[in-house]
Amino acid sequence: MRRADPVDDYRAAVARLDLLAEDVAAERSQEAVLDALADLRVAVAQAYRGQRRRSESGGARGRILRHLTKHLGEWVSSDEIAAVSGIGEWARRVRELRWEQGYEIEEGGGRYRLLAVSPDLARQTRFRSVSAIRVMDGPVDGRVRTLLQTLVGTAVTADELDRVAHGKTGVAVARQIRNRDLLPIETDADAPDLHAGEHRLVSVRESDLLHPSQRLFPEDLRRQVFRRDQFTCRTCRRQHSGAKTVTVTAFYLQIRHLDAAPDAVVDLPANRVGRLARLAASCSDCLLAADLT
Repeated sequence: MRRADPVDDYRAAVARLDLLAEDVAAERSQEAVLDALADLRVAVAQAYRGQRRRSESGGARGRILRHLTKHLGEWVSSDEIAAVSGIGEWARRVRELRWEQGYEIEEGGGRYRLLAVSPDLARQTRFRSVSAIRVMDGPVDGRVRTLLQTLVGTAVTADELDRVAHGKTGVAVARQIRNRDLLPIETDADAPDLHAGEHRLVSVRESDLLHPSQRLFPEDLRRQVFRRDQFTCRTCRRQHSGAKTVTVTAFYLQIRHLDAAPDAVVDLPANRVGRLARLAASCSDCLLAADLT
């Protein structure tokens, strides 16, 4: 039966935890320990009568940050973070620390670690840009396109695409824009430095649009061709990762069909268009040259 004084409940729960110390050391009696902790939380809540934490403490997010800072550079389990936060939506608070406040928090295998004490100001600025685009009026594809154009030349994550897409799959919208508008949008199929879900608009110049023939080559096929050719243009031998030569057009890879000029690929029989052995990686300059010969 619960005592009338919550302070007595608090002392009783602390005493129970103290008695269970050896069990904790031996990894026994987990349920009993959790029950004692639950009673302790209830006693604290009763003692403070539901008072909200002082704003300067930062709530659950502040507790998570303080714990990660205390273990700077060390991996901390998700269970540990959940316990420290004291809330069910702890993962959302970690995302807020990472994206909204700019802290460099690495995630892997259900664990997290803080890599630097100070937040990244550039990351903060980027989050604000994404948030501003998210509240823009207009169709979803317009916001996704604006995001890619705002961050032109840099990788945009799947989370950022989804954020401005308002619940729709931003990755799918970005692919639709690429196919419809022929914007030179790269994925991990087109560039070796991009990860799954990331997209990058190479250029906003009209002269750098994809050749219309690229609509015939879906992402999975591009991935096979570019990986086979090691992301290297078959004609000029420039590699995607090392292409630094300044040319009239931006450097990115497209598909060249060995049996027809780019403008004539659409006239090939369907069973020949996607024949892997007759496809080659080509940079934008070389594909343009092939269409002029």
